[in-house]
Amino acid sequence: MTSILHFADIHFGVEDQSALAKLGATIDKLEPDISVISGDITQTGSEEEFARAAEWIAGLAGPKVITAGNHDTPMYGIIDRMMKPFDRYADYIDPLDIGLFEDENVIIQSMNTARGVQMKLDWSVGVVDLDRLDTVIARFHESDWNKLRLLNVHHPFIYPPESPLQKTTDNGPEALKRLADGNCDMVLSGHVHVPFVVERKPGGSELLSVSSGTLSTRRRDNNPAFNHIAVTADELVITMIEFDGEGFVRSEAFRKPRHELSAWRRDGYETMRKKAKILDTQPLREP
Repeated sequence: MTSILHFADIHFGVEDQSALAKLGATIDKLEPDISVISGDITQTGSEEEFARAAEWIAGLAGPKVITAGNHDTPMYGIIDRMMKPFDRYADYIDPLDIGLFEDENVIIQSMNTARGVQMKLDWSVGVVDLDRLDTVIARFHESDWNKLRLLNVHHPFIYPPESPLQKTTDNGPEALKRLADGNCDMVLSGHVHVPFVVERKPGGSELLSVSSGTLSTRRRDNNPAFNHIAVTADELVITMIEFDGEGFVRSEAFRKPRHELSAWRRDGYETMRKKAKILDTQPLREP
């Protein structure tokens, strides 16, 4: 089994200190193989917040796959936000990020959907660089085809109805279609501070949109929460774990057999090769 912790929107500066104080014992019981953090690690992108965030992340057991959020750019200082929006993030967080995680069950990559400034009034809106996305999909194709493929981003590519935020991620729908056509199984995100699991079929394959709750005081009428994702040879289990003021408790789990996640896998190796448009000179490895 692969045990994955999925965090987002910790917002150091306005973090929920009570929840973080009780988190360690819960994490130990989950025995994580990897921690995934989906952005908004800080509140204002200050040096002090990044230093505290880096100390917390370093204390998590095992490797980490991390991406930035829109709050991880300097909130104060327009020149820094325009010219070097992610320099502080690079100084403090990049050294803690392994970039890509792969084991016998999963392969996990990140992509930054946040921007320092944009040619629009709302700079918090997510943007998907489709050329970068194609590179990510190509890297997925280099792995054994029977592993689950997880992409870590900050912004949901499509906001579900239950989200308290309703915005449009630039290139989001097209990105989901490319990921489905490229045999990705799951997009992990944050930003909305509300946990959800949405089953989508933007192409011919099943693709899950999974959001973590927040561990900050910016709760939007929800308890602090994070996700635990367990992947076995036969099943995927996603569980929201929320803080009730006294400790962390599990919610009802979302369960799905692995063979139902991507329809193309049932069609066999040769069909998958044709759909993914892999050249004979760059074959995927058969299981």
